[in-house]
Order: sequence, then structure tokens, then C-alpha cells
Amino acid sequence: MSDCGNVQKVFVPTTTDTDDVLEKRIVGIEITDLAAEKILHFAKVDKKDATEYGLKISVVKDGCSGNSYQMDLAPIKDSQEAGDKIFEHNGAYAIVEKLSYLFVTGSILDYAETLLMSGFQIVNPNVKKSCSCGSSVAFK
Repeated sequence: MSDCGNVQKVFVPTTTDTDDVLEKRIVGIEITDLAAEKILHFAKVDKKDATEYGLKISVVKDGCSGNSYQMDLAPIKDSQEAGDKIFEHNGAYAIVEKLSYLFVTGSILDYAETLLMSGFQIVNPNVKKSCSCGSSVAFK
């Protein structure tokens, strides 16, 4: 048994100074203006109320690098009940599935339009590598 006779108590401060520091950390994802515009557009095309539906992002086991992103419109209410993380920008909602949150925190959700393709993109600082076709990723 160990001798714990000289243990000192340590108190963690609960002042607003600590709260200010916590709020400055990157939590969640950033939604660009164009991505927000496209979420609203796709909700309208699918005849879904943009206040009740958002773009749900999940990380799934798939692809040559091990993981890929899955995205589709999903009801916000169901996501709230499931404990998913919900982010809003310009009236558009992005939903991150709760088990995928750690993989995408600090990311930027954007929308790209090129001659070859168009679609949502996630600029993710947690990615260690991606495959040559860009459809799957591995995380740090």
C-alpha cells in the first residue's frame, strides 16, 4: 500500500476566466457562406423545411484509406434526440453525428464547384492521409 499521508488538495478554478478560455477553443465545425447557401438550396429542392432539416455528416468505415464522409439531409429533431452536434450559419444547419464528432471537430464545411465535380467538402485538420481519388481519409 502507498503512503498517502502527505496528499494536498487541488482545487480547479471555476471563475469566468476559465470559461473565457474554453470558449476560445475550436469546437465543432465552421460552415462557409456558400455551404450554408447550398444546404438551404438542397432542402428547398427536396421540399423540406430548412428550419427542420440540416446536412448530417457522419464518418463511416469505407474506402482505401479506411474512412469516408457520408452526408445527407436529416431531421434536426431526430438528431437532437440522438445527441448529435448541431451547428448553424446563415439559417442553415449542419449536423455532426455524435460518434463522428471527434473526427471532424475544427473542420470547415465548404461547397466546391469545378468543371469536373461539385459537392460538399470538409477541410479537416484531423486528416493524416487521403486516398488519391480523394474519397476516403485516415485520421491522426
